[in-house]
Amino acid sequence: MEEDKKVSIPATDTPWQPPSGALTRPLNRKAEETAWGLAQAEVSRRMGFRIANVGLLIGENIISELKELENVCAIPNTAEWLLGLINLRGNLVPVFDLYTLLRLPKTESRRRKDMLLILGEGEKAGAILIEALPIHIAFTNEDKLQIQPVLPDAIQNYTSTGYEKEGEVWFNFDHLGFFESLAKKVAT
Repeated sequence: MEEDKKVSIPATDTPWQPPSGALTRPLNRKAEETAWGLAQAEVSRRMGFRIANVGLLIGENIISELKELENVCAIPNTAEWLLGLINLRGNLVPVFDLYTLLRLPKTESRRRKDMLLILGEGEKAGAILIEALPIHIAFTNEDKLQIQPVLPDAIQNYTSTGYEKEGEVWFNFDHLGFFESLAKKVAT
């Protein structure tokens, strides 16, 4: 018969943890460092939409919604980029065509379905004509642009920090300031 072999377990310097602590800790130090690094690198997760090749980010904590392009009441003798007004739960909301305002081309596609992106609520709401659904984007510190590209004059002052993600450029968008500037243009 073979003799039983004795196995010795080496002593470790690692203190024993209570079960709750052991279950919630990372499996190894490398995983803990990786999780910490990702948390430090991430700037924010945002929703963005495109007007031709201009990517605009919806501000954090801004109420937004999508609506089909229908029942827009045109306003005679106004700029061609002001499509008109819609009634949104009792509030009159102006509808802006940024493609026309910024002189940017629309996509020529049968699959394109124009929609309205409504930013803000109540008296401060405004609607923008868009061609595609907004998307979620996560940015890191490395994505932040050091030099801000030049945008069309009508929107330049209402875009701040820029980010590049997967070859596309996105800008923080001050929709309130932008809508107020358009209201002043319409009033004159």
